[in-house]
Amino acid sequence: MKKRFRILFGFLLISSSLFAVCQLYAQTDNNQIQNNINNNLLPAKPQHKSAKVGVNSDSANLQSNNKIKDLVLIYDGSTHRLPWTTDRIKPYIYRANNGKFDWLFDGYLFLEIFDTKRNIAYDPGFKYNAAARSDFQSILDTYFNPTTSFGALESVLDSLAKEGKIAQRKRKVVIGIVVPRKDFAEWGAVNNKTLDFKSMNDIATAVQWYIDESLKMWKKADYKHLELGGFYWVSEEAGIYQDAIKTTGRYLDKIGLPFYWIPYYNAPGAAKWKENGFTYAYYQPNYFFSLKIPYGRLADACSFARKNGLSMEMEFDDNIISDTAFRKRFDDYVKVFTEQHAWDYPVAYYEGGGAWEMMSRSKDAEIKKRFELFGDIIAKRQREADANK
Repeated sequence: MKKRFRILFGFLLISSSLFAVCQLYAQTDNNQIQNNINNNLLPAKPQHKSAKVGVNSDSANLQSNNKIKDLVLIYDGSTHRLPWTTDRIKPYIYRANNGKFDWLFDGYLFLEIFDTKRNIAYDPGFKYNAAARSDFQSILDTYFNPTTSFGALESVLDSLAKEGKIAQRKRKVVIGIVVPRKDFAEWGAVNNKTLDFKSMNDIATAVQWYIDESLKMWKKADYKHLELGGFYWVSEEAGIYQDAIKTTGRYLDKIGLPFYWIPYYNAPGAAKWKENGFTYAYYQPNYFFSLKIPYGRLADACSFARKNGLSMEMEFDDNIISDTAFRKRFDDYVKVFTEQHAWDYPVAYYEGGGAWEMMSRSKDAEIKKRFELFGDIIAKRQREADANK
C-alpha cells in the first residue's frame, strides 16, 4: 500500500462524502503561521552549481535533462473522483491577476490507483479487485475524453492561444501505467493469447498493450498544445516487478519516450531506479501526512535523493485548508527544499487530487498568501525553463 495513503486510506473506506469534506474551507488566524509564510515561501535565489555536494553526477545530469520542470500529479480515471473539467484544471495551467499572466505547471501526470465505487485497484498495493483489460481501457477512455482530462487541458490552452497567450514550450502529459496484479489470470488476451500474470512476461505484455493503446489514442486525438511526455509506473516500489519494469523501460527507450517513477520514502528499489530502467525518478519525503514525523525527515529525504540522483516530490493535500499544523508542514517543505537545493532540479508535486484548485479559490488570507507565494516559485521556475529551452 502506498505510504502517503496509509493514514488517509481508512477515511476513504468509511466516508461516502469525501468530496464534500474536501471542499470545506476553514477560516483560521495564526500570527505564527503568517511569520513562517513570510520567511519561508519567498522565491529561492538561484544557486550556483558548485554549491551542490554529494550528488550522483551521472544520475543528476539525467534529471537535469528532464524536459518537465514542474510535474503535477493529477489523480483521474475512477468513478469516485470529480472529473477534471476546464474550470478545475485552469489553476494548474496559469494564473492571471491585475493584468499579470504567469504560466504554472508544465507537466501533468495523469494516474489512478483505485476506484472505490467499482472496487477496482489500479495499483496492486491496494486490496481491491484486480483490474482487467476492460478496466485498463476505461482509464484511457477517461483520459482521452474530448471535454475533460487531456481534452480539458487542450481546451484551456487553445482558448489562451486565441487570446495571444501561447506557451513557449508545449505542456507535456505523462500517462500513468496501470500495474497488473501478480497471479491474476483473468485479465484478458493480447493477440489471441490469454495472459496469466503468474508470468512476468505476460505482465510486461499487458503493460506494452496499454502503452500501444495510449499511443494510438494520442495520435488520433491530434492535440495542438500538448506533447506526450512519457509514461509513469504507478506502483511506488519496485519489489517483485523488477523484470517487468526493466522490460517496460527497454520498450519505452526503443520508441523514444521517458519512463517516470516516484518511490515512497525507503521504498524497495528506490536507490536503484536507474538500474531498473527508469529515465527520471522523484523521491517522496512523506513528511506532510503525519504530524508525528520529525522535521529532520525532509533533510534526510533530500540527502538520499542527492546521493542517489533523484529529484524531489513536494507534498501537500486538502489538510492545508483546515489545519494550521499542516500549513506549517507545507512551509517546511519550501524551506528545506531551498536549503537542500532541491529547487535546482525538476520537482514533482503531490497535492492530494485537488488541493491546489481549492487553494486558488480560497478566501482565507493564510491560504491565499501561500497560493500566491508558492505560485511565484513555480512561475519563476517556468520563466527560467523558457529562457533555457
